[in-house]
Amino acid sequence: MVLPHTSKLSFISSSGQPLNAPREWEPAHLELKFPPDQWEQIKVWRNGNHLDPYLKKINGKKHIIADWQRSNPGNYRIKVECNGEIEEQVITVLPRKISPEAFTQMLEDLDTRLPISIAIALQRLHKNSPLAGIQLSSAKENHWEQEVIRLSRAINGTKKQIGLVEILNRLAQDPHQIFKTNEIWVQRENVRRPSPSGLIQAVSRGHNLDDKSQPIYLPDLRVQHTVDVYENQIVKMFYELVFQRTLRLRNIFKDTPKGKPLDEVELLLKQLKKARKQATFIDEVSQLKQEPNNLTMVLLKRPVYSAALEGYLNFRKNFTVKLEESDLDTPLEKLYNLYQLWASLWLIETLLEVAIQQGYQVEKNCLLVRDKTGMNVRVLPDGKPAVILIHPEHKTRVGLIPERTYGKYGELRSTTDFQHKPDLVLEITLFDGSQQIYLFDPKYKLIHEENETRDWDGKPKKSDIDKMHAYRDAIVDKKENCVVRYAAILYPGSFMSDSRAKVQALPAYPGKETELKEHLRRILDKALNVL
Repeated sequence: MVLPHTSKLSFISSSGQPLNAPREWEPAHLELKFPPDQWEQIKVWRNGNHLDPYLKKINGKKHIIADWQRSNPGNYRIKVECNGEIEEQVITVLPRKISPEAFTQMLEDLDTRLPISIAIALQRLHKNSPLAGIQLSSAKENHWEQEVIRLSRAINGTKKQIGLVEILNRLAQDPHQIFKTNEIWVQRENVRRPSPSGLIQAVSRGHNLDDKSQPIYLPDLRVQHTVDVYENQIVKMFYELVFQRTLRLRNIFKDTPKGKPLDEVELLLKQLKKARKQATFIDEVSQLKQEPNNLTMVLLKRPVYSAALEGYLNFRKNFTVKLEESDLDTPLEKLYNLYQLWASLWLIETLLEVAIQQGYQVEKNCLLVRDKTGMNVRVLPDGKPAVILIHPEHKTRVGLIPERTYGKYGELRSTTDFQHKPDLVLEITLFDGSQQIYLFDPKYKLIHEENETRDWDGKPKKSDIDKMHAYRDAIVDKKENCVVRYAAILYPGSFMSDSRAKVQALPAYPGKETELKEHLRRILDKALNVL
């Protein structure tokens, strides 16, 4: 982010060169443009954390600066106060190891392309697919425009159907409500409508009796209006589904604005928030507990509720598959996690493509799940198989397991006193019961990133490669046989290989996936073709 010309804030590098903004994982200085004799009156905060300003001579002149520590990509709020004058700025630190275009491509892959592609592959592999009856198509180039149009229709409606804004505005004045009977325990003298069934309970409680054996507290029946009903739960679910999607799109567009209709999405979000603020009754409504399959008299007789149900169903129908990942809400701040997820999904997609070609079928699928919001692709780091494939003829079983832990005990174990937890494990059990393991660790880091005097050289960190060697040597089966056939990191650098040790570094750069897929296909073809 380029600061305004009138700003009291600017950045300089460690060598004194002016910067538009700090660079990823490089130290810098925040320059405070106040008279040098005021430096003791200056207070500076970065994301609420205090920074200490001090005087430093640069090119023979005194400057007030504060040290900017090495920072990950993200948005940082800077606040400066001096003699009652306050300035606040949001500074954006962009990724350095991947380009802005690659960052945009990565987010689009995560948001649309990879979830749909994985769902289609699972549909082809699965006899009883959870997507049975749903037609999926690959993401189109104008996905963003289509998504904004879809959100606009849901929020503002069409000529034939009112949208969420109008629904919330109408219901704010007259939401459907019913009488609800509650049983409240009150002191005996305050009872108005004692509960007959509760009287026995009151008397049977020994601690609830006074010295005359009379109950101290009695259950009183209170009848109150409640808006926590099925119809309003549908409205709430519709609102939350549309709001979360609009918010996620806004956050993605803010960090990658090129070619994205950010202003239009900002306006839609503003309209939605305003309508929600008026519809205070939503605060008292609980979550919808099941699919809205029942048609009630309220849904049939009140057009505003009919519109809510129809809008909810249409919105879900048009959005078939998404990635279940909250980090997409703040993509710059969560870049490391999202990059590793992106690389993992490319591995999963390639694995499923190879499995289709070699005739495998899905035995167990935890990758694709269905809930009230639609179809979700998720990769849970819980050490349990995300998907298990089996070949119907030679019965080879292939399990893909995120963050599988190998300890001192188990059928597959570590020979050391340390636990080993690779990011992604391919465990292959052959027809004779023998086992093979293929390991993959997505890593965003490159070598020399802790030395600000050098650019990234496109090579993997030695510690990451050493870890793969440790995995390869330590994991054995119950007969003490080494079972790791291959180990690799996936990272935004160049290809490196130690063929003798069967450890490689695979290039994984968003927008240039062809090379990654070629390597993965070569590896996985060999892994799954056990004949």
